[in-house]
Amino acid sequence: MSQNDEFINFSFSVLPSNTSGSVSIPLTLTPTPTTLATLTLRSGCDCNCAVLLNATVGWLAVTDGTGLERVDVLFKIWRGVPLSNLVFSALDSAESGFDSRRVTSFSHVDTRFGASRFYTYYLTAELLNSGSAATVIGPITFTATEIEGG
Repeated sequence: MSQNDEFINFSFSVLPSNTSGSVSIPLTLTPTPTTLATLTLRSGCDCNCAVLLNATVGWLAVTDGTGLERVDVLFKIWRGVPLSNLVFSALDSAESGFDSRRVTSFSHVDTRFGASRFYTYYLTAELLNSGSAATVIGPITFTATEIEGG
């Protein structure tokens, strides 16, 4: 970023009551992700643009009697339909018997665009290990800021 960069557009998705315990969304096992949030930007930029994506997700590692203590959750951001154009992923883990409540936050800059003037982003999460369990409990915050380079 330089002093000549401009914020062109901003979009966000948050829960109506964006607090811990406000939702209970069980996560599914890979390769079927659970969609947590969606947002769309209408691009006001012709070239030299970037989209800054930020996400924060509160989740709970669940003990379900399988004996697995470590729960791995893979968070992904997709541009367009999920499972078609992955632009970012991050792995976080929790111990179901010790630090079971987690708040995972991450950022990514997306710069590879096509000719479309509308970009829809999906935030998803999925479990990697059979027998593990996790539930998204809130908050869920997902933002996108379009920036035009100067």
